[in-house]
Amino acid sequence: MKKIVVACGTGIVTSAIVAGYIGDLLDAHGYAGHYEIVRCSMAEAPDQCENADVLVATTIAPKGITCDYISGVPVLTGKGRADTEKQILDLMGA
Repeated sequence: MKKIVVACGTGIVTSAIVAGYIGDLLDAHGYAGHYEIVRCSMAEAPDQCENADVLVATTIAPKGITCDYISGVPVLTGKGRADTEKQILDLMGA
């Protein structure tokens, strides 16, 4: 089971969009039931990342995270989205 932390400034709006997108992506590739998505604010991200596989965030990586980081901005803008999708899918295959 992979733990994916999705964070934005407040943990409300853009993290919900990105989390939904990641869930749909993973389910479409046969990973339903093999992951857990946790949403939080950037202030909460370091604590949430202590036992997570990856942080997907709509801001730069905060100091103090102990897991891998993937930018979630391409999910929102569309620019570079394929690379972000590949990173997320590669994580699931690891």
